[in-house]
Order: sequence, then structure tokens, then C-alpha cells
Amino acid sequence: MKKIFPLVLISIGVAMISVLSQFTIPFGPIPLTLQTLMIGIIGTIYKPSHAFVTVCLYLLLGFLGFPVFAGGASGASHFLGPTAGFLLFFPFRAWITSLFTNAKSSIFTIFLANLLSSALLFVSGAIGFMLVTHTDLQKAFTLVVAPFILADLIKLVIITITSKAIFASLKHHWYFK
Repeated sequence: MKKIFPLVLISIGVAMISVLSQFTIPFGPIPLTLQTLMIGIIGTIYKPSHAFVTVCLYLLLGFLGFPVFAGGASGASHFLGPTAGFLLFFPFRAWITSLFTNAKSSIFTIFLANLLSSALLFVSGAIGFMLVTHTDLQKAFTLVVAPFILADLIKLVIITITSKAIFASLKHHWYFK
């Protein structure tokens, strides 16, 4: 059971990211999606290696042509497009968050860990956008960071509340101790 449970969690995580990626709001060159919400939850409640592998498998499915990216998109071209910096940093966002969080983490710690990893995701996304589109930092910030700050802060609150509820309901399960 202890060997199978992490595999089940990883599978559920990949499925949840894939489903939540379909909820998109077109917002310039980078769509507003719920995939980062799920990546934050996974990063908060999974062990670091499991969080990292979960998001890598999600990216692999998209790379191989499964329609799991925002709006049902897929393919290797997304790793060379304006969203490449975001996609490539997704596993690290989950991993970084999971390094700082566990079932005993306070609401404050969970929020801060997600804020840190989200900020680093924005940096990676902006750098990737600048490299692909040959724009300057100000334009990248204006197009791919500033419009998403409020939505991201709301997601961080949801991640924090949801994660604490998950930890509370699964407090007796060996994985979440």
C-alpha cells in the first residue's frame, strides 16, 4: 500500500491539473487558467519528489500530444512559445512549495511558500516570454505578470484554505503525517 499510494496520488494530480487547465480566460498572450491553482495544491500537500514528478508527467502528456494544456492545447511547440518559461518552471513551482510545507505547516507558512514559488514562476515566465518574443522587461512585466497578480493572490488564498482542509481531513493517513 505504501508503494502504491504515491502512484495513485501522482495519477490523480496529473488528472486534476489536466482538467483544471481547461478552465481558461483569454488574457493576452498568456491565458488565465486554474492549472496553477492545482499545481499549488499539489506542491503544498505532496512530498517534494511526488509533486515534481506529478507536474513533469503532466508536461510530458502535453508534449506527447495529449490535449492537457490550457484550452485543450498540446504539442512540443508550447515549450518553444511565449508560455515556455511558465511551463518549464511548473515542476519547480510544485517542488519548491513542497520543500516548505507539510501537514503541520501554518496557514502563514503555506501562503508564503506558495507566494515564493509563484513569484519565481512569474520570473521564469517573464524571462521565457522575453526570450521568445524579443521584448524588454517592462513589456514582459506589463503583458505576463501585472495582469495576473490579483488573480494569483486569490488563487494563493484558495490554495492555502484548501490545503489546510485536505490536511485536516486526512490527518490520520500515513502519507500526510
